[in-house]
Amino acid sequence: MELTECKVCQNFAEKYSSSAIIHVESKPNIQYKTNQWKPQKVKFLFVAESPPHHQTKANIINDSYFYNPIESQRIFGAQSPLIETLSWNIFWLLGIDNSLTKEKKLEKFKEMGCFYIDAVKCRIERFNSKIITNRTVKNCSRYLVEEILEIKPEFIVVMGERSLFSIKNCLPFNDDDKAKNLNKLINNTQSKSIVIKNFKLLFLPLPLWRNLGNLPEILNTFKLIKKEL
Repeated sequence: MELTECKVCQNFAEKYSSSAIIHVESKPNIQYKTNQWKPQKVKFLFVAESPPHHQTKANIINDSYFYNPIESQRIFGAQSPLIETLSWNIFWLLGIDNSLTKEKKLEKFKEMGCFYIDAVKCRIERFNSKIITNRTVKNCSRYLVEEILEIKPEFIVVMGERSLFSIKNCLPFNDDDKAKNLNKLINNTQSKSIVIKNFKLLFLPLPLWRNLGNLPEILNTFKLIKKEL
């Protein structure tokens, strides 16, 4: 099934008493034509959990999706680390000048050989829990497999718990002994990557404000990334 037509997770909230609604009609990677930002050769593929959902009807000036070429009005311009949107924080961690326009920053990101995707493609509206259901992640893992095999990145930067779960459910990795024990190996990736099926993997918490307590590990991982760029 083509991603544009996929509605597998429709009505999951009712079917499985989930605390989240999957908006199958909203796939921002298609809306924003993200492939235009894909480098010819991808050195670092950043994999996050899912695109942001906004409680009110989002328009282009307040949508904080990574590849929205218009800077979100949710930007505060704060000096504290990790307080901004995910894209702002990643650009800051890579040393990209955040005084540039969002489009210019995306161009710099592409020039570095970096590309960004979400493990779950649809926007998710969450209620009592911040956790994305495992069932949803597994449903989307087939598309993640296709992307990884097509892009063939040198490094995969796995950001967040659900992204880790998705990677573990991908066919290139799920039959590998290392992949089965990823949780035990993750702490080692601050100094070097883990090689699985010819892919070099790095793991870190999502670089967002809620993970500020993990800032030292996040900085160490991005120091390793910048050394390879």
